[in-house]
Amino acid sequence: MEVWAWFALPGRRRRAARSGVCASLPGAQSPCRRGNEMAAAEESASLWLEAHDDPLAGLRSFPACMALADLHGDGDHKLVVGIPRDAGGPRLTVVRGAGILTSLALPEAPAGLGAFGVTPLGGGGNLGGPGGAPALVVAAGSALYVYRNLRPFYKYSLPPQPPHPLERDLWLQAAQDQIDPLMLKEMLEDLRLLALPPPELAPFVALHKGRPLHRQTVVTCLGALPRGGPEGTPDCPVLGTEDGDVLVLDPEAFTVLCKGWVPSPPAFVVPRGPGDGRCRLALACRDGTLYGLHRTRGRGRVLAALGSRPVGLLAQDGGLLAAAAEGSLQAFTPQGRRLWVLQLPGGVAALAGGALPGRGLGAALLALETRELRLYRGRTLLCVLRTQDVVTGLCFGRYGREENTLIMTTRGGALSIRMLRRRAELGGTPGCPPPAPSPRLPLPPRTRLFVDRALREREDAPRMHGRFQRELGGLRLGAARGLARALGGGAAPAGGAPPITLTASVSREGTQNLGSLGGDGTPRCLGPYL
Repeated sequence: MEVWAWFALPGRRRRAARSGVCASLPGAQSPCRRGNEMAAAEESASLWLEAHDDPLAGLRSFPACMALADLHGDGDHKLVVGIPRDAGGPRLTVVRGAGILTSLALPEAPAGLGAFGVTPLGGGGNLGGPGGAPALVVAAGSALYVYRNLRPFYKYSLPPQPPHPLERDLWLQAAQDQIDPLMLKEMLEDLRLLALPPPELAPFVALHKGRPLHRQTVVTCLGALPRGGPEGTPDCPVLGTEDGDVLVLDPEAFTVLCKGWVPSPPAFVVPRGPGDGRCRLALACRDGTLYGLHRTRGRGRVLAALGSRPVGLLAQDGGLLAAAAEGSLQAFTPQGRRLWVLQLPGGVAALAGGALPGRGLGAALLALETRELRLYRGRTLLCVLRTQDVVTGLCFGRYGREENTLIMTTRGGALSIRMLRRRAELGGTPGCPPPAPSPRLPLPPRTRLFVDRALREREDAPRMHGRFQRELGGLRLGAARGLARALGGGAAPAGGAPPITLTASVSREGTQNLGSLGGDGTPRCLGPYL
């Protein structure tokens, strides 16, 4: 394992060694275009530098529990990883350089984490540490845990949910000694809310029958909502719960600013539209549906259907980018209109966002089940990396004092760090070839007469249209008067004779109106009228 400690030394000449990671240009594995894989690998290998590879790091996580943050306000960005399952239980690990800086135990498995509360003066209520350092917020179980300088600082518990009405009535009867523990157990087992052996029933009922009954929910996702205002204004934490509730919290007082509800537990939440404080959110839920939420509506509305379980959701370039587990990348407008769908060569394991170097444009990092890592800018495939294991955790940004750093954690717990060269040019090729141009219509050539009439109609359009309407009205009036005279003079055919069907049509050629009149009937009936 290579000892790597030059993140904090930006002026030192970097040394990088090639590893078993094979890179290839997008043309090699694009579903619509095939190219030479060997030539693509040689050309794309110069884009990335291998900084660190540790197959025994033991970091098994996912993008929602990975963040790059300047935890001490000294400009040295560190990697924070929340590990849901580990031999010693859930833990929070901070990585600096090539080694683990510290590891903290968590009471429950984390559902998400992020850095909040960056203010110019470093103050600002419960969030924001001294010197402008952000606070680390970890969502685990039914609470939010706030850390300052890697020390526990504050805990916010979710408000309890109302219990089931039948369960509440049963416990009220037990508190008044109107029901025995065995009958209470049978009725609660029907609700699947209690499973205790008979010897422990009486102590359990005696312990809890005098306490208020409530139901606690758990956090399923954590996001950030920009409040708008001057630069450095802290974002608002956004929580999604197992009951479908969505809470937007005040970063200073930890009070609920607005609350909404969606029919399915949200898995990912991102802001929808500009950060102007209007509390517009987009949520990808477990049922494979994309919902939109606004503070003026308590219930989320359906924006689009993804078709399968969501793997990630990004808000980039004024739109939404979602990845589905079956292997598709989909783009939507903030209103939910689908812009395009890109089919991938395998299932999606993870999705993360980042900014392209020197351009300020958003990019999407996709980890596939085929052990590939793809970098997209819209539908344009910029680069493909092949790894030894399936990547489950992604993070792209500033690490240490270096920009454009790619950090990956695999399913086996390995940690891999790659750096994009400063002079790397990510041109890329589109994921699919453009559609073939449609054939030209066989239009006849324009004659001199056609051009003259077209110019005349363009210049005298109001006058010509008025004259046409007057002549058409006169023609209709003359036809109506003729019909009235025929009916009044008894010129209609006698009873029993088949009627005459008259058809009239008016056509226009230039400035002239041509009318034609046709009749349909037997020769005996047509005689008097022709």
